[in-house]
Amino acid sequence: MQYIGHPLVGDPLYGPKKTIHGNGQFLHAQELGFEHPRTHELMIFSAPLPEVFEKTLRTLRVNQSLES
Repeated sequence: MQYIGHPLVGDPLYGPKKTIHGNGQFLHAQELGFEHPRTHELMIFSAPLPEVFEKTLRTLRVNQSLES
């Protein structure tokens, strides 16, 4: 994603210099969908944010409010 100007948080090689250290890249799709190749049925899959993402976002929001 770096090549299009959107580095991923948690990516030690291509991520931002001041990246958040975690267990892998912070990349999540809340919802994905595609047309099934045989039935042509629309398949939609959804997933909540992992807890580590939620915790990190809460921490970032608290830190941001403290800096304001």
